[in-house]
Amino acid sequence: MPKGTRYHLNRSHIKEPLRFGDTLLYQIGRLHCAEDLEIKVHGHLNWFELTVVTDGRGTVSTNGVAVPVERGDIYLSFPGDFHGILSDKDKPLKYDFFAFNTVSPDLGAELEELTRTALSADRRVFRDERVRTLVADAIAEIGGTDGYAERILTVVMEQIILYVLRNFRTMQVQKRNFVGKQEELCYRMMHYIDTHIYTMQGLSDLAQAMCYHYSYLSEVFCKVTSETLLHYYRTRRLEAARLLLSEERLSVGEVADLLHYASIYTFSRAFKEAFGISPARYRRESTEKKEGTDEKRIGS
Repeated sequence: MPKGTRYHLNRSHIKEPLRFGDTLLYQIGRLHCAEDLEIKVHGHLNWFELTVVTDGRGTVSTNGVAVPVERGDIYLSFPGDFHGILSDKDKPLKYDFFAFNTVSPDLGAELEELTRTALSADRRVFRDERVRTLVADAIAEIGGTDGYAERILTVVMEQIILYVLRNFRTMQVQKRNFVGKQEELCYRMMHYIDTHIYTMQGLSDLAQAMCYHYSYLSEVFCKVTSETLLHYYRTRRLEAARLLLSEERLSVGEVADLLHYASIYTFSRAFKEAFGISPARYRRESTEKKEGTDEKRIGS
């Protein structure tokens, strides 16, 4: 059991997701935190994730924005999010988690539209007892061998996605009066890059998604934020690379491919220019640091 947990059930299929009907299952499980547990910031690839708080309270952080959650709250994370969780010391978190995507064209289009609506981190929380119950049912059925489990999971997982979509369709994103159209457009651009960092081939994808010429988007972004759109994209791309390297799931070449660099050489050069260290060396030092921390914990 990982340090800092009282109970941990984790069915992970991140590299080879399981398919139940049209739903792809990347990860599902249950975690009961100890007082000092912090789930370090990690990257989400091509999956959505529900964090279903069953007891206690804590904080969910997404792309640097921390949002308090408590019993009954459900938090939705998007593909491309940098995601972390911190448990409260007095009332430790207990939560279920469900990471998924879909191959259904209709549901996939609705989920994609959901990511385009620029839901900020503090607008990702909702409450739905049906979703909580269905996620718990799915956890109970995973690994079942009686011949019915797969059929039940197929139905249950599609229901979860449908209820999530219904909840967010009815939650209207309130636009603050003091935010102008250009500021809102800039936020939408940043949000799109953040949530599509692993699928974007380049900034031409952004122009197509926003339905504006790239030159106009670039001009507005620079005017409002005082930095170039290209700089923002490159920075977020390299931040994602650094996070992936520290997680040690993918090789340096796989990280370069995932982030659509032309070659591992191009990626290594950009990484070293940004951080003053090669990707391979960064990974080695990150691994050594983790091992040193683990040894210190064991010794204590």
